[in-house]
Amino acid sequence: MARDDHDALSAATRALVDATATLTRVLGDQARTVVPEVGATVAQSLREASRGLAVASETVSRTARTASPAGTGTAGGTGTGTDGADAPAAGGARAEDRRRQRVDRTRADLLAAAARVIAAKGYEGASVGDIAAEAGYTKGAVYAHFGSKEEVFLTLARDRLHITIESPDATIPGVTVDGVDEEAVAGWLCGVQDDPRILLSLEFLAYGLRHPEASGELARLHVASHEVLADQVAEVRRARQGADAVPGTTQDDYDTALAVISVLNVATLEGRLTGSPRLSPQAGARVIARLLS
Repeated sequence: MARDDHDALSAATRALVDATATLTRVLGDQARTVVPEVGATVAQSLREASRGLAVASETVSRTARTASPAGTGTAGGTGTGTDGADAPAAGGARAEDRRRQRVDRTRADLLAAAARVIAAKGYEGASVGDIAAEAGYTKGAVYAHFGSKEEVFLTLARDRLHITIESPDATIPGVTVDGVDEEAVAGWLCGVQDDPRILLSLEFLAYGLRHPEASGELARLHVASHEVLADQVAEVRRARQGADAVPGTTQDDYDTALAVISVLNVATLEGRLTGSPRLSPQAGARVIARLLS
């Protein structure tokens, strides 16, 4: 079979893998809502099909890489001219790009699935098989990309906490140098509260406390996140005080940031648990406004 044919077949197989994985999640969720027993059967069947297709995709890709002689040039060429010499290199670069994209997509799928599963079951309760099944891959894919459940979890923590630190949206929406928009803060907190991955933050903390050997990196990430918020608090404070403001980020700013973090946790986690208006996102927004006024 010609290389182009292999590439086309491999691409089509990968597309089918992706479509089946998506269908697994959508139909499985819908079916479980209507008829739980049928839903479980449907979801399991789709996962098995998705895993089979993933294996087939990798097989086709390996076959495509080995089927074409390394020195073959363009159709009808011998690989000795300028065009013939450049073609394999260009083809190899494209193949490497496709391979890298496939690897990145698989890692992203597995991490997204891990976030959902660990948020639902906790780190201790989640298994490699649960993560693989949720993503529509085999357990072998998890071990190939991460090596262990612990490495999946730590990678997830790095990604999510680094996003918190490095993202332009890391600061609290609705809090600006012009003041605090309570409605915007409350809306953001409601969104955080409704996110099923909200429990991941607790899992990161619990894991670090239970596994001191891994706590160093997690501690540094949490400290850095606190510093980002303290810098935002300092910016608001300096704008409010004007020319008389103490420059930089002060100890009071760090203390205020700690208070804000405490309010955020109560207004999202305890608010979600209790449903009490006194522990709600709206109450949290009012307290944050007072802390930053």
